Amino acid sequence: MHENHRIHFIIIFLLVSFNLRMSFSAADPLLVFLMRDLGLGVNSSGLFGLLPIISLGVAAPLGARLAAHIRPRLLILYALLLAIAGVVWRSYGHLPGLYGGTIVIGIGLGITGSVILGVVKQEFPLNLPQLMGAYTACVSLGTAVGSGAADPIALLLGGWQKGLLFWGLPLLAAVLLWAELILFSPAPRQTQHTVRAPIRPLLRQRKAWAVSLFYLFRVAGAWLLIVWLATLMRQRGLPTVEAGLVLALSTTFQIPAALLCAHFVKWFGGRERLMTAAILLSIGCCWGLLLAPLGLWILFACGLGVSLGCIFALGMTFIVENSADEATTVALSGMAQGLGFVGGGLLAWAASPAMMASRPDLCIAGIYSSFAICGLIFGRHCTRGSLCRV
Repeated sequence: MHENHRIHFIIIFLLVSFNLRMSFSAADPLLVFLMRDLGLGVNSSGLFGLLPIISLGVAAPLGARLAAHIRPRLLILYALLLAIAGVVWRSYGHLPGLYGGTIVIGIGLGITGSVILGVVKQEFPLNLPQLMGAYTACVSLGTAVGSGAADPIALLLGGWQKGLLFWGLPLLAAVLLWAELILFSPAPRQTQHTVRAPIRPLLRQRKAWAVSLFYLFRVAGAWLLIVWLATLMRQRGLPTVEAGLVLALSTTFQIPAALLCAHFVKWFGGRERLMTAAILLSIGCCWGLLLAPLGLWILFACGLGVSLGCIFALGMTFIVENSADEATTVALSGMAQGLGFVGGGLLAWAASPAMMASRPDLCIAGIYSSFAICGLIFGRHCTRGSLCRV
């Protein structure tokens, strides 16, 4: 591949990655306005918060099926356009649009996130750890930008509807650049064909299940903290602003950790050692945030971000490096993300009654620890054995 094309592809790939969660995270800070103007109750708002992760999970295996009929690069373009349509519907479709638009966005972004890993596998088979670290960093950065800028942009534009619509613009930029990549960049002949990526053969392979279950417990643990950590910190006595900053700071530190993950692997002497250290660090930081003196919250929030950044980057690397080719990558991505998002989201949701216990901090920390240990058990199998094939 020509060097200029390689650089061009990487830039556009990272821009697409930057968009994969941003339009979702931008809706969360505006939830109070949605509840006021659309009459959402607490239960309805909880469902709204769960919809993104479920729709991403449903879309991931759908991407594997569609790749057999639409060549992957073109499928990504269509999926991004679908996400833009979902942003518009969510902004001006009242209550049906709020739910329906969110589902459509999730389907578009879920297909994109699943299929694009196969494209990267084919384009850069020798640079996967570095690219998966950059991918994770861009997803984390987009999440942080969406949640941090949502309120100011909505106020600047005069309301939550235009504020939500604004997030279609970065998606539109990604669409235009990806279309330019398809139309004008030189590409190997094999990229012009569809990819047969059935998931069923993977259901008989232990390695595929190990990768998928690692992803599931990774999602379950992260989602549990995203939903409840700020509330628990407020219950401990941390002021509201600082409680909100705990997750923001953690997300910020995920970015450099993900970028440096490939280097950390070398320093620790292998992925298994790094994964073990990162998971144990995340458990320690979770307990530290919920039980240690409040004055140490910044230290533990930063440590949690570093550990999660490494865990997330390793999870993506497990998918692409345990696949024999592009088709297997698309299939394994569909299986892992489908099972991970749906199963992990429901697992975290099922743990929510722990917030009603007399010591919710102990319960949530204990549940997170169990999720993390389960992830470690399955993650160890991801570093051993033969590659998956379809």
